[in-house]
Amino acid sequence: MTKISRRSVLLRGLHLPVGGALLFGLAACGGKGESTASKGGTVCANPESLSDSEMGTRQSLGYTEQSPNPEQVCSGCAFYHAASGGCGTCDMFTGGPVNNQGHCQSWNKKSA
Repeated sequence: MTKISRRSVLLRGLHLPVGGALLFGLAACGGKGESTASKGGTVCANPESLSDSEMGTRQSLGYTEQSPNPEQVCSGCAFYHAASGGCGTCDMFTGGPVNNQGHCQSWNKKSA
């Protein structure tokens, strides 16, 4: 007969909640490969097609394809220039493509 210690049962019992929390955390993070299109939005710039410099600029300015604040979207920014299909270009990204519903830390309200 095999003896199982209380310590062994408790340690094995922790595997499930820790593993579940880890999987939940990874799913919530998204990632570089996750696109706004999977959430029903438009993706204007494929991350794989951008240079390291372009990606660095986007990351340093905190660019997101979907603004957390509906009052501060790219289409309402002074640096944004409209294009077709929900996309446009941004002066902050040297004319690179951005989502009209996106946002970055350099957002500046367009003058009326």
